[in-house]
Amino acid sequence: MPRHSSARHSPAATAVAVSGAVIALAATLLAGLGEPAGGERPPPVRPGATDAVTAEDRLLHDAEQRLLRDCMRRHGFTYEVFPLDEDTEATAFVYVLDDPDRARRHGYGSDLRRQREARAASDPNRAYFAALPAERKAAALAAANGASPDGPTVTLPGGGTVRRSDRGCVAEAQRGLYGDLTAWFRASTRVGALAQIRRGRVVADPRYVRRLVPWRDCMRRAGQAFATPADARAAALSPVRPLSADREVALALTEVRCAGESGLARTARDLDAHHGGLLAREYRADVETRERLRRAALPRARRILGDGSQA
Repeated sequence: MPRHSSARHSPAATAVAVSGAVIALAATLLAGLGEPAGGERPPPVRPGATDAVTAEDRLLHDAEQRLLRDCMRRHGFTYEVFPLDEDTEATAFVYVLDDPDRARRHGYGSDLRRQREARAASDPNRAYFAALPAERKAAALAAANGASPDGPTVTLPGGGTVRRSDRGCVAEAQRGLYGDLTAWFRASTRVGALAQIRRGRVVADPRYVRRLVPWRDCMRRAGQAFATPADARAAALSPVRPLSADREVALALTEVRCAGESGLARTARDLDAHHGGLLAREYRADVETRERLRRAALPRARRILGDGSQA
């Protein structure tokens, strides 16, 4: 079990939903990650997500979507395949902004957030589901996720458990792609939870906390009094007092400069690799199982997609 002081453990809630751009089994992972030092919060991550989208991620995503679409059609429902969102908040912001080109183009990403929200609002799956009568909505949920979440259970690193259904189109798609649904669910869920644990450990690490001092001083000299990069980001993306595009970019570029001058950017990268390595060794069996199942799924994904089209 990971080492976390003052951990708050609560059971994870498993929910089924049709929302946004996907009919999927949604698991709310409420692991106890502790309270990082200095009030810093770990940066946000998507449950189950890694830090960067690869060609293999896209291939596996597209194949699973194709299987999900075909299964829903067999149950009498329309489902449209959606692409993997490659520009997420998890990849755009890790510990501190350190990419001047990205900061110059997008600031803290408020424009990208608006684009994501617009895509979600125009999602045909959302519109289709909203138009269904109540009894058909219930049937669509059951077709996608099974009638109940009775199925494999996994204990999360950091505490809490998640249970999912082994029936329905989501389960069928993942079983068809990865073969062993239970092994895939357990390994991928546990490995996915490690990202938040890793980031919590980084921002609680005394070496990171020490580097915040010169970062704060640099930001203060530039007229920006923020205690942590998370505070700067929250202010830049505030829905109550949004910054103009020019001010957002200016603040982002200031943070990039201070991240470099203070050494915080390099320290964060080094600590991320350090704690990531420790967790990979600590949960080696899960990491190896997940990678083995992914490798085995790649040729299946290519066969499922055939010519690679999403038609």
